[in-house]
Amino acid sequence: MFAKKLLVGALAAAAFISAQAADQKVLRMATESSYPPFEFVETKTGETVGFEIDLLRGIAERIGRKLEIVPMGFDAIIPALLTNTADVGMAAITITPERQKRLAFTDPYYVSGLSVLIRAADKATITKVEDLNNRTICAQIGTSGHMRAQQVPGAKVKAFNNVSETFLELSNKGCDAVIGDRPVNSYFLMSRPQSAKDFYHMPVMLNTELFGIAAKKSNKALVEEMNAAMKAMRADGSYGRMYKKWFGEEPPKE
Repeated sequence: MFAKKLLVGALAAAAFISAQAADQKVLRMATESSYPPFEFVETKTGETVGFEIDLLRGIAERIGRKLEIVPMGFDAIIPALLTNTADVGMAAITITPERQKRLAFTDPYYVSGLSVLIRAADKATITKVEDLNNRTICAQIGTSGHMRAQQVPGAKVKAFNNVSETFLELSNKGCDAVIGDRPVNSYFLMSRPQSAKDFYHMPVMLNTELFGIAAKKSNKALVEEMNAAMKAMRADGSYGRMYKKWFGEEPPKE
């Protein structure tokens, strides 16, 4: 009889936990999953991993939600938020006045900036940003790097769906430079030590950018929840551990 009661109790507990899991609200993350180290698909497992994945999963746990990754092209993220196809957008999205007219953003979680990657063979002829004038520049479509490339006088801009294609085009001499987020350009070189010698990462930073998690303007309550969760993660050290895991250094002090 006692064993039977234990079994009934265990089954009831399992049913309760299962019901809780079923009732747990999903947090749908729109992202472009080829932007290491922020997010990318691990070839061995097929799993989407990266700094932003770890960070948003931690946030989701703290606000009682289950993270669901919705992969798409970068230029599809904002439309997905506006049409409720996703709850949040996170793909190294720069907070800009133009985007703030359409979206709500969390507090910044990463300080970045644009940089220029060229072929090592061109170091003598491309020594400053002005040397990109009237040249061909590659960038990922819809990004701040793409917008900055369009501002270079006389430049022909080639836009690609993902950042890996921009590096390949540069390697194949289809363009003279890639403009993109500095941590992404750095990670590309760090993760490919054999081919890194063929490229040169110009030391100049074109600007300073702040990345935030985007949401529909009507989702202000969700944004406030995420801000509170991030604040707690900074306080308990979990944010710092994630940052060091993916960037190899401590996060800058606020």
